[in-house]
Amino acid sequence: SDHPVKPELKEKILLASKQLGYIPNLQARNLKSKKSTSIGIIIPSIANPFYPSIVRGIEDEIVSRNYHMSISSCDRDKERINYSIENMLAVNVQGIISIYIDEIPEAMFRLVKRGGVALNVVYNGICIPDMHTIMVDKVEECELAVQHLLDLGHKHVAYIAPPLTVRQKQRSKRVEGFMKEFREAGLGDNVVIKAANESIDKDVPGIDSEYRIGYDLTKELLAEERALTAIVGLNDMIAFGILDALYDEQYKVPGDMSV
Repeated sequence: SDHPVKPELKEKILLASKQLGYIPNLQARNLKSKKSTSIGIIIPSIANPFYPSIVRGIEDEIVSRNYHMSISSCDRDKERINYSIENMLAVNVQGIISIYIDEIPEAMFRLVKRGGVALNVVYNGICIPDMHTIMVDKVEECELAVQHLLDLGHKHVAYIAPPLTVRQKQRSKRVEGFMKEFREAGLGDNVVIKAANESIDKDVPGIDSEYRIGYDLTKELLAEERALTAIVGLNDMIAFGILDALYDEQYKVPGDMSV
């Protein structure tokens, strides 16, 4: 049972703890309340600015509710995802948010079994029972981007992507949406799709390979002297590579080329 503390004593304790720089032990606090105030977040990469921007939104909400979070950047590696979630379960997280993970790992199911909350942001349309799902439509996402380019008057456009393998279905979905809009505008023949070959993913680790894809394939496009006014990158890291290649070749963005 609780033992009430006199207000004067409580004040003295709080003042002393402040002076000593005492930090409450969250694990001990969670044991007492039997409720964790921790949320785990799994993202594919911390280097791609798209993901930290999502984490920032999560953090704003978490902080406003006196929760805290732990983040894992997993490079879509199945073993690494499981390892991260196991560690999160070990510190008794209340819930886990996964963003664009190709496959929901085994450890996530264990979290739900023990009463935890799981939220998955997916592009593959897969919903798992007892888990919350936010679905993102990659085809529509690309259609909106193309509409923006058409509204700006672009008629000759290149699209740069990593290898379009079976494993990476969302990449092909984006290309599908991209081509559909140009065809409907009667400009299908004006579009160049440049996808890297399979070996580049193996040569260079994760995020660096995407930058290099953007850089190398833009150099290839410029050497082919096509009549282009815009280049689209599948993601931010590829776009950074495109920009650097254009700057190196003395192109002004957006004066000579839109990205």
